[in-house]
Amino acid sequence: MMLYWELFTVFFKIGLFSFGGGLAMISIIQQEVVGRGCIPAAEYARIITISQITPGPIAVNTATYVGARVCGPEFWHALLGSFVATFSVSLPSFILVAIVARSLQKFNSSLAVQGILNGLRPSVIALMLTAVFFFMRITFFPAAGTAAMENLLTYFKFWPTLLTALLFYLHYYRNLSAIPLMLLAGCAGLLM
Repeated sequence: MMLYWELFTVFFKIGLFSFGGGLAMISIIQQEVVGRGCIPAAEYARIITISQITPGPIAVNTATYVGARVCGPEFWHALLGSFVATFSVSLPSFILVAIVARSLQKFNSSLAVQGILNGLRPSVIALMLTAVFFFMRITFFPAAGTAAMENLLTYFKFWPTLLTALLFYLHYYRNLSAIPLMLLAGCAGLLM
């Protein structure tokens, strides 16, 4: 029972203090589950990848998968873990929206609220960049571990870097939809 309560408190805290949506939550979830030793970093990267390609919000998908992984492998424990993590990461948003919905117009015109939101934007960017650097390390330098910066080139992976650059170019400069790019990346990964 303690495991489920700990799972609830961790994901409730993540849901309560994560601003900027699911992408900003990635680094917070990583800090909580990888930092505590619940899930290895490479497995967490796979969880995020699966959460990105499955329908639904990435934070909810990640919470669901982490809950199942931490509480499993028995089916009923995994199912309960998934439910607890998903419920607890979503509950703070539900509560805050229910409270704020009545006085939304007043909040929108409040200079104090605008100031708070302007102040939170840099933290959202920092959280997203943390997630980006986590995935860059896992993708481009998977065997490096904690190697010193000068030794990183010995661990560098050329093909994932080339694929990343190509997909970025196609999406950003050629405005190709993410769906065919994801299919292309999956096929390229299969070939690699």
